[in-house]
Amino acid sequence: MISQQKKATSDDHPEVLDPSSIVQQEMAAIDAMLNEKMRSPVGPIPKVGTHLLGAGGKRLRPLLAVLAARATDASIAHATAVGVAAELIHTATLFHDDVVDDGRVRRGRPAARMVYGNGIVVLVGDFCLARALETVAESGVLALVQSLAATVREMAEGEVAQLEGAGNPDSTVADYFSVIDRKTASLIAWCTRVGGAISPEHNAVLDRYGRAMGRAFQIADDILDYAIDETTAGKSVGHDLMEGKLTLPALLACDTDAGLRARIQAAMGEGGVSAENARELVAAVNAAGGVQAARKQAHALVETAIADLQILPKTPYRDALVSIAHLAVDRVR
Repeated sequence: MISQQKKATSDDHPEVLDPSSIVQQEMAAIDAMLNEKMRSPVGPIPKVGTHLLGAGGKRLRPLLAVLAARATDASIAHATAVGVAAELIHTATLFHDDVVDDGRVRRGRPAARMVYGNGIVVLVGDFCLARALETVAESGVLALVQSLAATVREMAEGEVAQLEGAGNPDSTVADYFSVIDRKTASLIAWCTRVGGAISPEHNAVLDRYGRAMGRAFQIADDILDYAIDETTAGKSVGHDLMEGKLTLPALLACDTDAGLRARIQAAMGEGGVSAENARELVAAVNAAGGVQAARKQAHALVETAIADLQILPKTPYRDALVSIAHLAVDRVR
């Protein structure tokens, strides 16, 4: 779940310290369904799945789906299906990403590939994708299946675009946003509009909210790669640079310090920079104000997301959507 963290919203939106507290029953149903979907009589599938699903993930996507449904009177059954499918897809992408990126730490513990090996982890990721499709198909709503297929395609395009751009020291901020819109914001927006199962009058609003939230959430995640303490961040630190990925903190730091771009270009090998150079560049990005500038952009996106919610009826669920935007962008892991 999203960790509890005090953050003021506005006079019109009371603070909700733990947005999941008002949908505990719904989230419990989602956890139960996730456990059911990870059951299999074949090999280590349940054990590998639990390694990540049981590691204290935020359940952000399912939480957004059920809150959006409650805020708009959409079907909670549809929201449950969307939430479960989204968490399974997100889990699959994490499994696959760690293999592609040689990730070693995930959620503060060894990545699944470090424990079970790359082959099994890729295949369990495929199992998660299949279960996600099964979940929405069981809803009997064709629109959910169609919208999920479009979302997964968009996510795959984002991942390929990011991989294709790896090692390019001339990447731009526009390139960065083009990637994260696809690979991260698309799935979050699918959840906030409950797979398109909400009323047309609210669909566009919650899609914009989800897109802005998704951008802000990914920026916050990329900021963690510039943390000083890997244990605190809960993931490998400096790994993006080692993979040749210039994320927003580095790109904004380069705008401030022209010499930093040259240093990155000089250090960038065929696939990325060395671990030693990555540590030095992480420090340089911090010193140039790249992390602070990226965090400022994330907060601006959150304010945009919150502004779009004003059309919704004023309820505790809308208030929780406001709070969750702040909590997601201000997290420390």
